[in-house]
Amino acid sequence: MGSVHVVERSGGGTRLAKRAVTMNGITTIDPRGTARAIARTMQTLERRFEVVADNLANVETPGHKRLIAVPDGSSAETDDAEAGASLGAQLTRDFTQGDLVESGDPTDLALSGEGFFAIAVDSQVRFVRSVRLLQSPDGTLVDGKGMPLLGESGPVKVPAEAALVSVQPDGTVVADREPVGRLRVVTFVDPTQLQSEGGGRFVAPGGIELVAAQGTLVQQGYRERSNTDPVRELVEMIVVQRQYEAAQRALATESELRQRLNELSG
Repeated sequence: MGSVHVVERSGGGTRLAKRAVTMNGITTIDPRGTARAIARTMQTLERRFEVVADNLANVETPGHKRLIAVPDGSSAETDDAEAGASLGAQLTRDFTQGDLVESGDPTDLALSGEGFFAIAVDSQVRFVRSVRLLQSPDGTLVDGKGMPLLGESGPVKVPAEAALVSVQPDGTVVADREPVGRLRVVTFVDPTQLQSEGGGRFVAPGGIELVAAQGTLVQQGYRERSNTDPVRELVEMIVVQRQYEAAQRALATESELRQRLNELSG
């Protein structure tokens, strides 16, 4: 027959309790705690896989910002029953600028430097890094989905009969050589608080601090590529898949161990 004793130790600022089982002179960790640890690992790997899938799906989306899974320090191992619910990772965005590529299309607008264009969507403001500059029948400048581009005092309009519309590096809109407005280009003290709506579009939650972009240039005839590196993401996908498979094998081994311990204790 085996004896059961409790081993307590501290780690990561949290007091952890491990139950060790001694049988036939061999001491092992109680597999119940092991199962929870494996479950947390698998949940974290699932989150990482979702992140990679999102990044790869948006490799060709202009202005897309790479999603990152950051380890969550609150996921330290515990013996709480709810511990398995922790995903062990927080999601954030990498807002570094993607490569600017000359498209040769004057309707393409991109930003060189920090900041976002502002567009109106259902009476709400949304923020994008790259837009397609089009003109509605009444002269309002809109993006590729027909949403008005906002200037410093509302939607920017040009004369409906204007033959040539261009945008200067400072955002000034010129119609047939006459300035008609200036595009609104803004940035945020902490852009990681922005929430993605997909398609390179972001919404700012209430309370986030917004400021005018300084030194940012509007580049007409350019597109900003996604800042996702597809090779790195593919490598990450392979790593995650292998780690997940290893965790599955570990879970199967843990199940076998638990069954064996039950048999011996019986």
